[in-house]
Amino acid sequence: MDRRTLLVAGGGSLTTLTGGCLSDSSTPNRSDDEPGNGTEKPQSSSPDAGISVDDIVVRKAVTYESMMGSGGVHAEDGTQYIVASVRADEGLRASNFTFETGAESWTPGLPDGRGGLNFTLADHGGGPVGRRSGGESSYLAFTVPSPLSASNPRIRYADPDTTWPLTEAGRERLAAPAPSFELVSLTVAETVSRGESLPVSLTVTNTSETDGRFLAALYWPTKLIADDDESHILEREVSAGDDATFSLELDTEYTTETPDSVTLSIRGYITADREVAVRERSARN
Repeated sequence: MDRRTLLVAGGGSLTTLTGGCLSDSSTPNRSDDEPGNGTEKPQSSSPDAGISVDDIVVRKAVTYESMMGSGGVHAEDGTQYIVASVRADEGLRASNFTFETGAESWTPGLPDGRGGLNFTLADHGGGPVGRRSGGESSYLAFTVPSPLSASNPRIRYADPDTTWPLTEAGRERLAAPAPSFELVSLTVAETVSRGESLPVSLTVTNTSETDGRFLAALYWPTKLIADDDESHILEREVSAGDDATFSLELDTEYTTETPDSVTLSIRGYITADREVAVRERSARN
């Protein structure tokens, strides 16, 4: 069933995540989205613990997809994320891992998101460590300050000798400043008839001196579906000082059964909310 039509202005990319019905192809591959993004390809392993940790990435913002939910974006001020794929011979507990530098350490964890249990994060699948049985891949995630200039940053498992260090590219990414964005305009109608398309347009500007990838999730209610709100991932590479414009059309067929006022919201590098009155279906529908 075709629930929506997406349009993108300016040649950028925009992805739809439909709550509870996602495939691997619905999220773009961002493993090499920026030069020097801290992606660690070589696999490290601990023969004694039977654990392998690889594909360690450092990201200033990350996307996620959720079970029975719509997914979204983590892009909190002053934070960044270290995400890695983990495989073990038997079940693991996330609490056995830490991310360490020469002077500090952090336990795994992410800010609260939307939807249920995440099954992908920053293109790392399998769900979080501790939710999968032995032998299956899962992901491990840390939220740390940004920027973070530190000596010997590494992931550690349980004992002092089982560690996976970041490469030089990862250390540079960790210490680099994040881009910052500002909402220039958000255009959406105040009313719409159920079943009609709802055009939305927004423009953001990179207010920093750092080139970077804009990421945000636009949420639209779908009260007639037993799931969370529908989300659309907005992403674009934006040079320092430049603008980016996104345009899309939202399907209102499943928004509400009776006339109601609902909230369109955006969360990520920018935050915005707009109230839209959904009226009875028009006669021509």
